[in-house]
Formats: sequence, C-alpha cells, structure tokens
Amino acid sequence: MNFVTLYYDITKEIEIYELRLLDLEIELKAAVKLMHKGKLPSATHPVFVSLDKAAAQYDIVVEKIQEVSKRLDEKKQIRDRIEENIKDFKGVEHQVAYMRDILLMPLGAIADELGYSYSFISKISSRLKKMMRVPSDIVEQL
Repeated sequence: MNFVTLYYDITKEIEIYELRLLDLEIELKAAVKLMHKGKLPSATHPVFVSLDKAAAQYDIVVEKIQEVSKRLDEKKQIRDRIEENIKDFKGVEHQVAYMRDILLMPLGAIADELGYSYSFISKISSRLKKMMRVPSDIVEQL
C-alpha cells in the first residue's frame, strides 16, 4: 500500500508550497511598501533605498511567487492523478485503504458503502496497517 504513503507525501508537499506562498505574499507587501516609502526601518536611523533597488527586490519576489505557484500547480495535478488511479484499484483491500486513508471515512461508513460487516472491514484495515509498517531493521539500513 505504498500509494497511501505517496499520497500523504504529495499532500504534505502541497501544504508546504501553500505556506511558502503565504510567506512570499508577506514579502511582496514589504517590497511594495519599500517602493512607496523608500526606506527600511532599523535600530537607529532609517535606511534609505533607491527606487531601482526596491523595484529589483519586488521583481525577485514576484519571480519566486511565479515559481512556487507553478510548482504548486504541478503537485496538485500529480495528487489528482494519484487519486484518480487509486479509485480504479480493484479489490476490497484497496477500496478500504482508499476510503480510510484518502477520503478519511470511518470504518463503519466504509462497511456500509461496500456492503460488508464492520468486523470484516476492521480486520482488513488492521491488516493493511500492519502491511504499511516498515520493519525497524529496514529503517536502520536507510
């Protein structure tokens, strides 16, 4: 069930890119403010910055935003493709893993949706969790 780990990894990457975009938006506001006021606050006296240097800083931040936005879009497309492929998996194990780990459905709802008993779905879920654990000797080799 490596697809679940892959899905979680790509989801975390998306979250990180979204946080980076928020950070860059703050930087962009600061760059705009610098262009308008022409000075940076400092401990003793304000530092004056020429318009061309302030504009250059603005351009750098805009370029970073474009790069991160592009990368974020790519990651979202990959996540969507992973979801589409996971939905096509056959077998109750894959369906349980998809519904439990991707859709975040409770086991009772999965049992109802798939037409199995809660006990059966619970056993499958438990077996899947055991399969996903990496043995400690493998982790030490990494």
